[in-house]
Amino acid sequence: MDFNELNSELYQLSAPHRFSKQPNDFDKGYLKMSNWLNDLCYYYEKRRKQQENHDAEEFIGLVAEHKKKLLQLEDSDYKKGLLKAINKL
Repeated sequence: MDFNELNSELYQLSAPHRFSKQPNDFDKGYLKMSNWLNDLCYYYEKRRKQQENHDAEEFIGLVAEHKKKLLQLEDSDYKKGLLKAINKL
């Protein structure tokens, strides 16, 4: 789910209620819920980015750990091939 897109869509849908010349209780209720949903979208988008960063760090750590193990192998063309592939990252 694209929380930024949803947040943008909710904001656009709330325009008639935000700019109503004579806001009524319906408009106030709509805006209150819309603001809550916008905050929720912001929270989950931030959380998603943090999880992506965590996953990227975990991936890099696993690759680095595996590279250390490869460096302990005896020198050979096979080892050179392994290191060349892993160094592409």
